[in-house]
Amino acid sequence: MNSHARPRLSGAVLGLGLLMAGLAMAGCGGPKGPRLQDGAYKGSAEGVHGPISVQVTVKGGRIAAVDVLSQEEAAGVADLAFQRIPAEIVKKQSTEVEAVTGASTSSKAIMAAAAEALKAAAKN
Repeated sequence: MNSHARPRLSGAVLGLGLLMAGLAMAGCGGPKGPRLQDGAYKGSAEGVHGPISVQVTVKGGRIAAVDVLSQEEAAGVADLAFQRIPAEIVKKQSTEVEAVTGASTSSKAIMAAAAEALKAAAKN
């Protein structure tokens, strides 16, 4: 990892951790984490070459879809992350999923963007 990527990655990881802690606290009382309001929510986080924006759709209080709206990553390098990470978030109902090897910064940015989007969906 080069020194130029470290501040972005560290900030994204720290932000993701703080966000997940906040979401967990917002959903206290439920065994499956925070309760989510149905709707479509947008979030973004910094990738390797610029922002990655996503839309998270919540139906029935569950994450139904994660769609990447825009990104500026290098063609081919992060393609697998754009396929796997949204699907894993839906499958596991969590923004904390395993990053794609070789595209870890892009993977973490997708997770952080989805977590940001879900802040608005968390019920009080």
